[in-house]
Amino acid sequence: MRHCKGQKTEAKTLKIPICAVFFALSMMGCQGLDLAQTPLKSVQLSGIWVVDAGASDDLRAFTRPPSERRRPKLSVREEIRRIGLGSGLAFVVQDFQIIDANQIVIEQGRNSMGVKHIPGTYRDVTWGDRERDIWRIQAGWQETDLVIFSTAKGLRVLERYQLVNRNRLRLDLDVQADGGNRKLTRFFDRKS
Repeated sequence: MRHCKGQKTEAKTLKIPICAVFFALSMMGCQGLDLAQTPLKSVQLSGIWVVDAGASDDLRAFTRPPSERRRPKLSVREEIRRIGLGSGLAFVVQDFQIIDANQIVIEQGRNSMGVKHIPGTYRDVTWGDRERDIWRIQAGWQETDLVIFSTAKGLRVLERYQLVNRNRLRLDLDVQADGGNRKLTRFFDRKS
């Protein structure tokens, strides 16, 4: 900014909503995620959890084909490339079985947790950074929320496990695939 002699300038304050800052940071690839190895206070996720389908988002809307959802207009070349690569969302749904599990069994340890998805398979998650198959995974704690951020070429999945109370678990997923962003919230109740 240039200042002329004798001319007063006023500093303008740019007001940005906090949610816009969070969104911008998450879109930057979450490279700056500062995840801790332990939560601020004790959090016990171990147990058998059953989905509350009535309180959870509709899975059909989440998995609806891109042609039925609004998404950015792609050039012909980009669209051909996207089709040739297949659906990233289909790949995410296959790899992240928490998306359609009716029940989960969590075994939480000091440095990791295991999750049995029913229906589905078992998944190990270790706190810290690691690579597994095509995924680069960051896992750890933000205060008392367990955060797992997974990236692969053209794909991003941010999972946030939050205890609403001792017997209620909220899972928020933010998925970037097929040139679009999708969000899903699922609630689980502790069976034991």
